[in-house]
Amino acid sequence: MKTFIALGIAFALSLSAFAGEGKEVTLKGTGLCAKCSLKQTDSCTNALQVKNDAGELKTYIFTENMKHEDLFCKGSTQGLIVTGIVTQKDGKLLITPKSVEKEGES
Repeated sequence: MKTFIALGIAFALSLSAFAGEGKEVTLKGTGLCAKCSLKQTDSCTNALQVKNDAGELKTYIFTENMKHEDLFCKGSTQGLIVTGIVTQKDGKLLITPKSVEKEGES
């Protein structure tokens, strides 16, 4: 019985650790194509570059394209606001987008 309770507690703690892994954020930056502009992927994929508080440029690769041709595939689009879930895989920052809009257009 004690083993069963210990396993239950361990399982609950592991679920809470995974739940904190990807959190919803809103980022503002420049939209680019990860293949054509950044040469980081093998196929055309949305990417958002954001400067953090330290002035470092962070690149977020989209897990699914949204408004690709309009905002990402024609060079770069500054002033994009992206809301989504951020995760990290193989040292890359990924974002699963919920919304993408250009600043000033709502």
